[in-house]
Amino acid sequence: MSSPEPGAPEAPRESAVSRIPGVFFSPVRTFESIARRPTWLAPLILWTLASAVVTLLVVPRMDFEPAVREAMEKRGQNVSEERMASIVESQKGIASAIGYASGFVAPTLVALLVALVYFGAFKAFGWDLRFKQSFGVTTHAFLPSVLGYLLAIPVIMRRERIDPRGMGDLVRSNLGFLVSRTDSPALYSLLSALDVFSFWCLALLVIGYAAAARVSRGKAAGIIVTIWALYVLGKAGWAAAFS
Repeated sequence: MSSPEPGAPEAPRESAVSRIPGVFFSPVRTFESIARRPTWLAPLILWTLASAVVTLLVVPRMDFEPAVREAMEKRGQNVSEERMASIVESQKGIASAIGYASGFVAPTLVALLVALVYFGAFKAFGWDLRFKQSFGVTTHAFLPSVLGYLLAIPVIMRRERIDPRGMGDLVRSNLGFLVSRTDSPALYSLLSALDVFSFWCLALLVIGYAAAARVSRGKAAGIIVTIWALYVLGKAGWAAAFS
């Protein structure tokens, strides 16, 4: 990146909070600002709050009985209704604890993992990138997921019970609803990945990493989309193997 000419005005410093709407309305300029002066706390707090609110609404409504019954049928096990109720209650207790914990810590863990993977990939090509830039870009690029959480809230509020296996179908932003997740688990996994918010996040990651690493968006997209595609295919393979 060329240094500013003597006497040229410096680029205005954007506040960490102003970058949040900037991601949606002026992403190129915002990510160029993040590349110069990385920040991450504001988007991570917003992402975590949205995740926590949805978690607090979803967990009390989780209905594990259909999943437990299906698992029992696949194993050819017949249990009494009393035993079934006991198993369901036990599953709910464990899953609720995990659900509450993940709702609060998942955004941070996901951001760290994604930032680390892309940081390593870009550095492997010899491109100039700092981890702080990678983390800042990642936390801001995932802000569209906050909109997904907000859209899910009224859907959740209208339901008394929610099958935890169908969490991805609450907001029909992907094509997973076109097939049965039980009859075609691999295809369901692939179609679920074709998600409006996922593509939005990918586009922002491309813009952000291109600005941070000072490479073309085509090169940035090549790495980012390839890694995402490998993750999607691996997830589909896992679903096919263990369904």
